[in-house]
Amino acid sequence: ALVSDDVSRFDQGDFPPGTTFHARERLDIVQRELREIKGVSVLIYQQTCATEKRRRRKRGTMEDPKRFAVINDLVCEGCGDCSVQSNCLSVEPKETEFGRKRKINLNSCNKDFACLDGFCPSFVTIEGGVRRKRNVATHELAKHLKDLPQPEIPELRNPFDLLVAGVGGTGVVTIGALITMAAHLEGKGASVLDFTGFAQKFGTVIGYIRLAQHPSDIHQVRIEEGAADGVIGCDVVVASSPKASVHYHACTKVVLNRAEMPTGDLVLQRDADLKTDIREDLIRKVVGGKNVTAFDANAMAETYLGDTVFANTIMLGAAWQQGLVPVSEHALKQAIELNGVAPAQNIHAFDAGRVLAAAPERLLAKDETADLNEPGLDQLIERRATFLARYQDQAYGDRFKAKIAAFQATLPIEQSDQLTILASKSLFKLMAYKDEYEVARLMTATEFTGQLNGDFEAGFAIQYHFAPPFLPLGKDAQGRPVKRAFGQWMTPILRGLARMRRLRGTWFDPFGYSADRKLDRELIEWFEAVLDQLSQTHPSENISEILAAPMEIRGYGPVREQAAKEVQERVSKLMT
Repeated sequence: ALVSDDVSRFDQGDFPPGTTFHARERLDIVQRELREIKGVSVLIYQQTCATEKRRRRKRGTMEDPKRFAVINDLVCEGCGDCSVQSNCLSVEPKETEFGRKRKINLNSCNKDFACLDGFCPSFVTIEGGVRRKRNVATHELAKHLKDLPQPEIPELRNPFDLLVAGVGGTGVVTIGALITMAAHLEGKGASVLDFTGFAQKFGTVIGYIRLAQHPSDIHQVRIEEGAADGVIGCDVVVASSPKASVHYHACTKVVLNRAEMPTGDLVLQRDADLKTDIREDLIRKVVGGKNVTAFDANAMAETYLGDTVFANTIMLGAAWQQGLVPVSEHALKQAIELNGVAPAQNIHAFDAGRVLAAAPERLLAKDETADLNEPGLDQLIERRATFLARYQDQAYGDRFKAKIAAFQATLPIEQSDQLTILASKSLFKLMAYKDEYEVARLMTATEFTGQLNGDFEAGFAIQYHFAPPFLPLGKDAQGRPVKRAFGQWMTPILRGLARMRRLRGTWFDPFGYSADRKLDRELIEWFEAVLDQLSQTHPSENISEILAAPMEIRGYGPVREQAAKEVQERVSKLMT
C-alpha cells in the first residue's frame, strides 16, 4: 500500500469516490486495513521530511504556504493534548498569569498542522497571511559597534578545541560549517565532527570543531574528555548534558544561551520543568563563574530580527567577541555570505552577539517575563473577580470573592496567604469554565484580534477549528468528536453568541443540558464543598495538595472529563 502526502484524494475502502482525507487520516485508514491482512504487509509513506520542507522553504526552492496556526492562550487550557497529538516541539509552553498555556513557534513550525488534532477550540489558522517584519535598527547597532574592544584571538600554537552544543533544526551544524569555512579561507587547518539527533524532533547535536595553524597539525577530529578550550552552548539542556560537559575543565570558556527550548519531556509531561537556572549553575561550578557569558539569544533574535532562527548566529558573534573562535571577523562574515542564506540578517545577528558579549546593557532584549511576577493576594483575588464579572456578571464575581473571604477567615494566620492563593486559583479556574459563550467571547475579544493584527499584515482571513455539540460530525479514530474548520463568516456568529452569555446556567441555556456543562457546574459545587469541609478540619499534611488539585482539571470534552475524574478521586483519598 502507498500513502502519499502529495495527493489529495483517497478512493479506497467503503468511502464514496472523491472523498477528501487529511494525510494522517489516510494513513490511519490504510494501517487499519493492513492489520487485518494475514502475513507480512508493507506500507510506504511517501513524504518529504518536515525539516527538509522548512529548509527548502527558507531557501525559496519550495512554496511556503501562507497559512499559520495560532493559539489563543486565554482559550487554551494547557492540557497538552495538542502536543500529544502532534508530537511537535514547535508547540511550546507559554507562562501566563493564569498558568502554563501553549503557543506555536511560527519560526520553527513545519506547517503540517497536526496540532489542530488536539481536542481544543483555542486554535485558529491564518489563511493568506504574511507575517509582519520587524524593523531592524541597524544604525543603532553600528553605533554600538564603533567602540567595542577587539577580542584577543588565541594563537594556534596547539590545536584549539571548540565544542558546539545545541538542538537539531536550529542551525547548530551550520555554525560549525561557518567556522571551518572561515578557517579554510584563511588557510588554516580545520575539522568538524557532528553528532546529530533527529532535527525535526529537536534532537541533541554536539559538534567537535578543531582549529589549527596548518591542516597537518590536526591529527584527530574528536575532542578529548576535559580538553575543550571553548563552548558555544546554543541550548542549556544539551550544554549541561553528560555528553557535552565531560569535555569541560576549570578553564573552559562558555557562551551560553539561556533560552528554554522544548524537549521531548514537554510532550510527555505538560508541566515539565527544564530547570535552566540549575543547569547554568552546574556549568558555572565546573568551569568557573567568570568563564561563562550567558543571555537569552532567542529573545534577542525575536526582538531585533523577528525570527529565533538567528539565535545561533548571535551566539557565534558572542563567542567570537569572547575569543572563542580563532579566525578573523572578516573571514567569518565572508563565510556567512558564501553560505547564501539571509546573509544580511545573519551578519546583523553576528554583530548583535558581539555587543551582547562586550556591552550587554546596550542591547538587552526586553524581559518577557517581567509582567508575570506573582501578584499579591489582594491583587490576585481582585483581578480574578473582575475577570468573572466580565465572564458572567458582577454577582458572579462577588460570589467568588465571598467564598474565598469565608475560607480565608477560618485559616491560621501563618498559612493564610499561601492557602488562600491556592484556593483562589483553583476556584477561579473552575468558575471560569470555557463553555460555548466564553470561547466565543475570548475568540472575538480585542486582545486576541489585536494580537493577530500585530503579528500579520492586513488581508488575512481567520479559520476556526471547533467540534460544535449540535453538529453530528461523527467520531475520529480515538472515539472523540470530529473537529471541523469554520471560515471567517463565523466571526459575527461568535460575537452574537458571546452577548448571549447571560443565558448561562438558566433554563433557557441551550448548551446547559449537555454532559460537559453539567460537569462544569458540578465541579464548582464540589470544590465549594471541599472548601467548606477544609474550613472545619484543616488537614495540615495534605491541604496544599488538595487546594491545588483542581488546577489539573484541564482540557475540553473527553480530555477534561478524564482529568476531572482523576482529580476528584485523588482529593477524596487525600481528605480521608
